Amino acid sequence: MTQDEIRHPALTGAPWPVIGVRVRHEDRRPRAASWRPAPLAVPQDVLLPCAWPELEGLAKIAVGLSRARVYVRDLAEDEPDGRLVLCLRGALGAIQVQGPLTPVADVLAARTRAAMLRVAAVHREAGRPEEARAWRARARQLLKDGRAARRGRSVRAISAGLPTLGGRP
Repeated sequence: MTQDEIRHPALTGAPWPVIGVRVRHEDRRPRAASWRPAPLAVPQDVLLPCAWPELEGLAKIAVGLSRARVYVRDLAEDEPDGRLVLCLRGALGAIQVQGPLTPVADVLAARTRAAMLRVAAVHREAGRPEEARAWRARARQLLKDGRAARRGRSVRAISAGLPTLGGRP
């Protein structure tokens, strides 16, 4: 299931996981985004993506396996209804979400897992059991990665292969 094959389920009215981001708009377009309060920014629920590459990237960021940045963009360029979706660097019209991710990392990991399980449900309902199993396995792996990160095996706890000062006891 890629974005080219299917439109985002939220466009059809299906329930989809969201996460709170503070967004500043200019001319109905997002101009700035932040995880924490920012001048002229208002809290907004931002959808998670439905494509595997973006969900995989968000999962790695959320559990600390990647230091990549998170971005937001309009859900659909041809339907400017104000809905935003999280994305990774390089997406057309993407705005970087500023601020530290640490306070929202656990929530992002949980919502990413929920999105993966929702994609699995969509495949199951469409009669594609193999794809559904693959997506459930991906969600299970995210759970395992999160547990491993809490034990100290993440880029947040390790710097260049060496333990950081003030590491976990």
